[in-house]
Amino acid sequence: MAVNSSSNPTLMASLAKLPVPDLHDTVARFAEAARPLFSADEFETCLAKLNDFVATQGPTLQARLHQRSAEHANWLEDWWNEYAYFLNRSSVCFNVNYFFGFRDTPQPMAQARLAAALIDSAVRFRSQLESDSLELDNIRGKPMCMYQYQYMFATCRHPGEQRDWTEVYPRSESTHIAVAHKGRYFVLRVPAASTNRHADIAQIER
Repeated sequence: MAVNSSSNPTLMASLAKLPVPDLHDTVARFAEAARPLFSADEFETCLAKLNDFVATQGPTLQARLHQRSAEHANWLEDWWNEYAYFLNRSSVCFNVNYFFGFRDTPQPMAQARLAAALIDSAVRFRSQLESDSLELDNIRGKPMCMYQYQYMFATCRHPGEQRDWTEVYPRSESTHIAVAHKGRYFVLRVPAASTNRHADIAQIER
């Protein structure tokens, strides 16, 4: 059985921690990204400020990052969640959330049939995730952290005026999906996946 790292403390502990980027590499990358935004004179001013930062505040702040890395499993996670997600006031759908790309179906499908097939695939993915039978995520054979996978289902992001927040519900209570159609939202109770996928898709479609 393949065990995903989101629910396996031993496997999680064996994964390499997120490294703290080298200060000089960070500054060089910033300069490269900023170059198109400035005129020649402005860019020279920018470089001078970067060099001053490296010589003055940079090493102290870099040492603080290394200290934070030593004290936390992931030095960036809390900051990323807070500033890139919860405090981000940009449109969530286009600027924050991940998205899925789907392969073309072998044969054209009616919209309801295709939606049912996608829902069934999501249900089966969730079943694999919750049974720890999901294949370990990896890039070029290198295992990747799957801690955030636990928030893919039964989790809701609540909007706030200044800051959003998330709430995780008991998985036993999360047995439905929301269907949006012409500005209206519907609750659809989804049956548990069986060994007969065609029957499951047909049931969802009805």
